[in-house]
Formats: sequence, C-alpha cells, structure tokens
Amino acid sequence: MCTLGLETSTRRGSVAIWNGEDPPLERSLGAQSQKHATTLFQVMDELLKENGLKPNDLAVIAVSIGPGSFTGLRISVVAAKTLAYTLGCDLKAIDTFLAVAHQSPAEISAVTVLGDAQRGDLFAGDFVRDGSGLWQPNGKIRIEAAEDFKNSLQGDENLTGPGLARYSSQLESHARLLDESLHQPRASAVCELSARNDLPSVDCWSLQPLYLRKSSAEEKWEQKQAESSSE
Repeated sequence: MCTLGLETSTRRGSVAIWNGEDPPLERSLGAQSQKHATTLFQVMDELLKENGLKPNDLAVIAVSIGPGSFTGLRISVVAAKTLAYTLGCDLKAIDTFLAVAHQSPAEISAVTVLGDAQRGDLFAGDFVRDGSGLWQPNGKIRIEAAEDFKNSLQGDENLTGPGLARYSSQLESHARLLDESLHQPRASAVCELSARNDLPSVDCWSLQPLYLRKSSAEEKWEQKQAESSSE
C-alpha cells in the first residue's frame, strides 16, 4: 500500500508515490505550469500505471496545504479530499514550508523558508531540527515587508523557499541561500512527511488550504464595500 503526494502550491507542481521504503517516485506537472487543474489527474494516472499500481493500491493521500498559490492550493486540496473520500484513504495535510525545510541538507540545523506573499511582502517561517533530527516550526509563519525582512538579517541565517525566485538578488548578500534546487516544495517531501507520527490524519470534510492572507480580489472587494457603506 502506497502514499500519493500532491504539491501544487507553486507553478511548478508535482505528484509522487511512495511505498514507505524506497525513495519516492516523483513526476513534475511541468515547469511553470499554470494548468494544474487539467494536468494533475492525468500525471497521477500516468505515474500509477507506469509503476503497475491502481488507485486502490493507495493507503494515504498527502497534500501540501500552503501557504502558496490560491488557485493551486484549492486544486490539490479538493483533489486530495475527493481521492481520500472515494478510496477510503487516510488524508495527511502537510505544511508547504515544512516540506521545503525537509529538503534542506543534513548539515543544516536551522532554516527560514520564504514565500512570495505579493505586494512587496514575504511569507517567512523559521524551522529547526529537534533532537531526533526532525524539522519543527520555530514560531508561526509571518508576513513581512521584503525590505524589513532584509534589514533584519544578521548574515548567518540559512534561507530557502519559493519566495527566493523573486527576492534572491536582494537577499543573497545578507544571508546564506541554500541551493536553488531546494527552493521549490516537492511532492516527494510531502510523501515522506506523511509518515511522521506527529502529523496525524485529518478529516476530509474540514480540511482547508492554509492561505494566511486574503487574495487581492477579496481585499479590493472588502475595500469597495467599506467605501460604499461610508457614503
């Protein structure tokens, strides 16, 4: 029985399957893909068939829940909930930034994961290894102005995450940036994290993406409504 991992929090989505022993088998949804809704199930089906598996061979559905792209997260979370319900699988919700931290080199004991929060802001989450070598959050993920975050750096921090796609040039002289190949969250990491005992199964009816902030469209709508009510 295998685990299926779904990761669509960024444009570079991926799907992976894992038997719990060998390294996960991963397939990209396509570089800079913006069509996760049309490619996710196609790629998942191809990956299963190529490895002689059927949907009923899946025991766990693990999904990256954010923070990340509003549309991308909705697609994978809905897909994961549907699969878990239909197949009777356990459902695991994996913090996207924890998945990124999990990909860090073994010699790294602390890392800050960055995401692009748009509007000149960053999502920033600090992670440290515990006594057993597992990554744990060191506080909540926060939203900071990119300029303020840069000015707060001491020079000895390790930085990673998809937010560096936009901000690496501004931050590279102020901290240590992990290799670019480690910045994007991957479905293989989502699979591996699903085996952690401190990350229990979740209810498929109540699971929601971790957005952290409202979309630009929602904020504009609320502003418009507030202006209308004050007239």
